[in-house]
Amino acid sequence: MTFDEQTITAHFGRIWSVHNDAFCELLVRLRRQFGGDLDRMLVLAIVGSRTLARGRIDGVSYDDFMARDGPDEEPAPINLQSIADYSGIPRETVRRKLRDLQELGWIIRRNNGFLVASSKAAQDLAPATEATLGYLAAVVGACTEAMSD
Repeated sequence: MTFDEQTITAHFGRIWSVHNDAFCELLVRLRRQFGGDLDRMLVLAIVGSRTLARGRIDGVSYDDFMARDGPDEEPAPINLQSIADYSGIPRETVRRKLRDLQELGWIIRRNNGFLVASSKAAQDLAPATEATLGYLAAVVGACTEAMSD
């Protein structure tokens, strides 16, 4: 079964409402987890995407991921300017969000100046990750159900 854009478009009516409801619920939960600061959430998500770049945790279960003590290898480089450029968030705002995230212990600035998400972030934000898993399960379930008809 393929979940490509064409197939999803063909089953739009069955999938969209599930996605929209689950996505709204996810954003509300993420907003609460981040004290109402979705920019801070986005900055951490960008750092996390570099810390755990595609291919770095393939085959790792959620339980194994949560038991890890940090990345097994040096993450892809990311810094304040690259976050601002990628996200469109003003550089000064990114600087403040990074400071907040460092104070929380959710990111670490390496000696080379690059940023990584910490294992503390994974532990503290487990409810947000679990809400994301619920969102993904709802969307995949809706896609599977729509395409099995």
